[in-house]
Amino acid sequence: MTRPLRPALAWQLRQGSVLVYVIWFGVAVPLVIVGLLVEPRWVGWIMLAWFAVLLVFTLAMRRADVRLQKAWARAAGELGWRISAAGPEVAERWPFPPFDADPQAGVAEVTTGRHRGREFVAGEFRHRVRRRNLGFDFLDLQVDRPLPPLQVLPAGLGSVAAASLLPLRLEVAGLPGRYDLFNGREDHAQALLHPGAVEVLTGVAPFGFSCEGRRFVAIFPAYRDTTTALAQLDAACDLLDLMPEQLWREGEQWAATKSS
Repeated sequence: MTRPLRPALAWQLRQGSVLVYVIWFGVAVPLVIVGLLVEPRWVGWIMLAWFAVLLVFTLAMRRADVRLQKAWARAAGELGWRISAAGPEVAERWPFPPFDADPQAGVAEVTTGRHRGREFVAGEFRHRVRRRNLGFDFLDLQVDRPLPPLQVLPAGLGSVAAASLLPLRLEVAGLPGRYDLFNGREDHAQALLHPGAVEVLTGVAPFGFSCEGRRFVAIFPAYRDTTTALAQLDAACDLLDLMPEQLWREGEQWAATKSS
């Protein structure tokens, strides 16, 4: 089985591939021409072959992205969801990590709708951390009661969704891989990751979440296929359905303290 790329590397490869066009037309073509006119000419042929590989890679990435977008748009249309351009107000919904680290952050490819009785907003979040442009997919699910501040992520997602925060490793039996706490209390994370929640997380590709008040946002690696995205949507709804009453009460206490 092929091991998937780390989310940060996958994001940078996909986003950075656009620059290959600039390199190709602005730099590569003149260099190749010069290389083919001077001796030894094999230098020019090597350069031509190298940039041909880069161009093929870029085109392959773009075709894969288009296929993913079309498949998601088709599924969203069948389910009665709406896809639209994002306004700046969407990114302002979450005044907590990891969404508040970059004031210039934005969202793209927004989908809104209703699933299993909950309104949701999904899309792609883009931000800049330590001079790196990073991004991930998000799913903001409706909650009717406040939750305490909490951010839990699988280890691979920490580099794109919590790059400026220090993790605390969570020791929870049965979790599929390492999960870290980046915000909130460890006892709250342990309470949420009860055996039922662990079973939910085990059944899908790894994802994390960040919550505070009446916001619960699931966080996923970018560039997922539609089947994976729909399975994770159900899993995120399951996590909310299985949320311990203890955390709802803690959230109400936190909200009351904050408003006083």
